[in-house]
Amino acid sequence: MSVELLVNVAPFETRIARIENGQPEEIYIERERGLKGNIYKGRVQRVLPGIQAAFIDIGMDKAGFLYAGDIATAKQQVDSFTEDMEQTDETGNTAVTADSSPSRRNAPPISGLLKDGQNLMVQVSREPIASKGPRMTSQIGLPGRYLVYMPNLDHIGIARRLEDPVERERLLNICKSMNLKQGGIIIRTVAEGKEEPELRQDLDFLLRLWADIEKRAKNSAPGSMIHKELNLYLRVMRDYVDAEVEKIHVDSREAYDTMKKFARRFMPEVAKKLYYYPGNRPIFDVYGVEETMERALQRRVPLKSGGHIVIDQTEALIAIDVNSGSFVGSRNMEETGFKTNLEAVHEIVHQLRLRNLGGIIVVDFIDMQEEQNKLKLIEVLEEALKRDKAKNHIVQFSELGLVEMTRKRTRDSLGRILLTECSHCHGVGLAKSPSTICYQLFREVVAEARAYPCEKLTVIAHPDIIDLLLGIENESVLQLEDFLKKEISLESNEQFAVEHYEVVLK
Repeated sequence: MSVELLVNVAPFETRIARIENGQPEEIYIERERGLKGNIYKGRVQRVLPGIQAAFIDIGMDKAGFLYAGDIATAKQQVDSFTEDMEQTDETGNTAVTADSSPSRRNAPPISGLLKDGQNLMVQVSREPIASKGPRMTSQIGLPGRYLVYMPNLDHIGIARRLEDPVERERLLNICKSMNLKQGGIIIRTVAEGKEEPELRQDLDFLLRLWADIEKRAKNSAPGSMIHKELNLYLRVMRDYVDAEVEKIHVDSREAYDTMKKFARRFMPEVAKKLYYYPGNRPIFDVYGVEETMERALQRRVPLKSGGHIVIDQTEALIAIDVNSGSFVGSRNMEETGFKTNLEAVHEIVHQLRLRNLGGIIVVDFIDMQEEQNKLKLIEVLEEALKRDKAKNHIVQFSELGLVEMTRKRTRDSLGRILLTECSHCHGVGLAKSPSTICYQLFREVVAEARAYPCEKLTVIAHPDIIDLLLGIENESVLQLEDFLKKEISLESNEQFAVEHYEVVLK
């Protein structure tokens, strides 16, 4: 598989696209430097025993949220924490702890771990999403190129994506021979094939970084940041450039020089993959990324067969509906549904990655009666999801014929970054029909005429509403005049929104 990274850098925004076999698959956008990976000297604002969590003041508008299972002193959580660390190596900042509710329930009472006003060092494990503040952990993790240093965890682990048992054993033995005096380490997937000098150099750098963080923490006031994570393009280069990535195209000379310098110091094998793009045509246009992003903001996604899928992102879950549309190229409904579903699977996985949709996902495939077709569909879905670096879990078909799955959510979706709530519909996605507006207007005319003495009334509204009142609803206007015994005049105003109108008494 051919994989390239496109880095588009502007003073106001950095965007990175992962191109697989010529098709954009993942988009990363940074407008303001993200918080994930930053380390703060926090102060406990409020302990909430009822939900085993606490609010942590980190000097921002929104307080951080710390669960009991994410507190370094919760020794009972070492096993579950390590297990999650080892299987989510690809998330960039491996300090993210498990999202599973059992780890929270099994943690000691938070009232015995924290108290109001207490100071502690915390790290952002998840960006603020929508109205939620950043999620915090006191299990600090410092990611390097090949290792993650865990100063509060006495354990040596290895990423689950590194599957070769011989290589796993070799790397574990190398790390054990380093005789780490304090803390633990997680061996990252990209460490495969690396020798002890490279791993030792990475660990020495992380130890120096931690010593510097500890020194700054002692001299910092509560609510202040003591370590800032790398910017987007350096972070992606460190965490997502593997053997599959053949080229990294950068359209900014300054960013290219910075990445080249970083690569020569920490990852020399990546330096030769960097290319400066000097073209006049925007790099995202050349590879069709802009067009792909525009389509990714639409609800309806067409399929080549004539069918389509509809994607709705809500606060609670992601709902995906598969429709056969105009596709009738099979002998019967079962075969038509099965073929459309198979095509939809690959498009759904593509859209999940491209839009970065996470949380609970419910897919309503076209109904199929044959059990073997359902099993085959799940098998194809599982295979397609192997390309996705985000942690996911599929549940078999429910009794209602729905496929339920989860996908780890670590940052805002593409839609939440690029779109804002409509000021007219306020997130509903629908507006009042012209007829509804007319009848609402009629009710207000009656209320105004009865409340205040007048000889006539003037209705001022958008031209579309006035056209409706003069046309289809003209008989209703005449009946209203007869009912009120008052003249009603109509006046259009193009400056008005469709749903806006005024009733003027004369």
